[in-house]
Amino acid sequence: MKEIGVANFPITHKNPETQRWFNQGNALLHSFWDYEAERSFRWCLKLEPENAMCYWGLARAAGDERSEAFIKEAAKRKAGVTDRERLYIEALEARERTDRLRDRGDEYRDRARDYKKILETICVKYPEDQEAKLLLALANMGDSRYGTEMVLREVQGKQPDHPGVHHYRIHNWNYHEPEQALKSAKRYGEVAPNIGHALHMPGHIYATVGMWKEAAISMDAATRTEVRHMHERQVYPFNYWNWGHNRAYLSYIQEELGLPELAIAGARDLIDAPQDPKSNDKSPYSPHSQGIRSMARVLVKYERWKELLDTRTIPWRDSKEDKLLKAYVEARAHFGLGDLDAAEKAMSELDKLKEDKSVERIYKIMSVELKARLALAKGDTLLGLGLMTEAAEKQFELQKSDNDPPHYPQVLFNALGDAYLKAGSKDLAVAAFEKALKLTRNDHFALIGLERAGKPTQIKTPEPERSYNTDSLEKYGPKQWSPIAAPSLEATDVDGNTVKLTELSGKNVILVFYLGKECPHCLKQLKDLKAKSSEWKRLNTVVLAVSGNSAEQNRSLLGDEAYQGIRFLSDKDHANAKRFLSYDDFEGMELHATIVIDKEGKLRWSRVGGEPFEDMGFLAKAIEAVR
Repeated sequence: MKEIGVANFPITHKNPETQRWFNQGNALLHSFWDYEAERSFRWCLKLEPENAMCYWGLARAAGDERSEAFIKEAAKRKAGVTDRERLYIEALEARERTDRLRDRGDEYRDRARDYKKILETICVKYPEDQEAKLLLALANMGDSRYGTEMVLREVQGKQPDHPGVHHYRIHNWNYHEPEQALKSAKRYGEVAPNIGHALHMPGHIYATVGMWKEAAISMDAATRTEVRHMHERQVYPFNYWNWGHNRAYLSYIQEELGLPELAIAGARDLIDAPQDPKSNDKSPYSPHSQGIRSMARVLVKYERWKELLDTRTIPWRDSKEDKLLKAYVEARAHFGLGDLDAAEKAMSELDKLKEDKSVERIYKIMSVELKARLALAKGDTLLGLGLMTEAAEKQFELQKSDNDPPHYPQVLFNALGDAYLKAGSKDLAVAAFEKALKLTRNDHFALIGLERAGKPTQIKTPEPERSYNTDSLEKYGPKQWSPIAAPSLEATDVDGNTVKLTELSGKNVILVFYLGKECPHCLKQLKDLKAKSSEWKRLNTVVLAVSGNSAEQNRSLLGDEAYQGIRFLSDKDHANAKRFLSYDDFEGMELHATIVIDKEGKLRWSRVGGEPFEDMGFLAKAIEAVR
């Protein structure tokens, strides 16, 4: 991989190629790209199956229940490594399981402390080893900002362009004194421009200090980079959290730049992105959920009331979060259109969630705010202003500790300022707008409010900004995810004829890679597909089942009535499986895959893994969505 930054980590090895892959994995870890880091370390292990440090790298990259098994494998082999490498392995042994022991206070703290103690030993014993210092900085990040900064400066003196230096400095100061990280925000994306996170994290700093144009450039570049990666790897948005987060953040930034149409288009991209039953679309951080929140926020802030009430705008779901937000934005829309009866009806829907603990904090703010708006609408100005002040203080506390796009649709001190202006209290309006600027620096809406209150305020940024020009960012990749052309399929049918996808133009295709007739789970999936034959016919869809089986083996399956209507194809040497990423190069084995290809030959959805996909109803919906 190119342009990911340089972070060399010498290890004991027999094959020089192992060291190169290890260095790549280490550089990727410093930018939190664990998935690709794990792939690098897996290739190290393929080259040297008994290399202890390859297991150590896998333990760091896995970040889940597999880590414990990997570090145990490393520990079994630590007699064959240097003293320095042994200390690294023992440090990870000390830390292992801490992520799953957070609710067991003392034990978690003891393990984290022991991990850092061993890293400190490496730092003192091997002062030229910059990697131990960076891992120590990462472990202390945010808890000891000064100490972490001093460690980062020491490493930067030796390796000024190490990606870890700039990445960890951004995280270290992100929530407090973000100006300390401005130089690293500028440099991080330059040293690792092929990593979306390296382009994304500077945007956090820029947004926090009110440099909205620079924030937009960062988040737009990051979004495009992640789209390019998804296209290159045949990956979909539901499996790529980074893209959804980048795109949602970019929409928020575009709101602050006074670009609502771009923000709305981005929210629509998130809402319309393919979904998956396993990657739950109701999860708060799924692209779909982030799209719904982004759409609601921009339409509220720009007072697009009729669009909010249009049932086609937001695909509300049967979840507590959606019900709460829907009731809130509909009440806001009705207030905006002057329909108090409808607004009160929406408020009653919101109050149905009063006792629900999962949305309690947001509910309390929304409830008070809407009561304030009702009082103001009925002419009870003092009550309305008092309630709006209470809601604004609560919303301030909610947002001030967060560095992501706000979950609440509006900064309520701006709403309070508007209310004071309407009541003729310009001085109090100015105070409210200035409080909003403390929460969100250079807030577009607060600045406009101050101008309306007779106290125009200039935008002040700690450093000069570039213009946000979307055309200049095309080099990073496409601005939005879209289906890509499927790889070529050239497999042999039961009569020895070559079958290609191009021959099926005009039809949707369910392409199944299965492990052969010896796999009972695969055969069950194929029987389930056969049982839905009438549905596939209605949807103008053909089912292709591809495996390493010979034509003769496939012919025997085709003779079974349970499989009739499915076209069985032979994949010699697994060439097709490899093109569709249904083959594990590390283990040298086939994988299960179910892939939906539309009538134009574009990839629309897939599931690749250790088990066949069995949700036939979902497949039908996925095909219906692209008809």
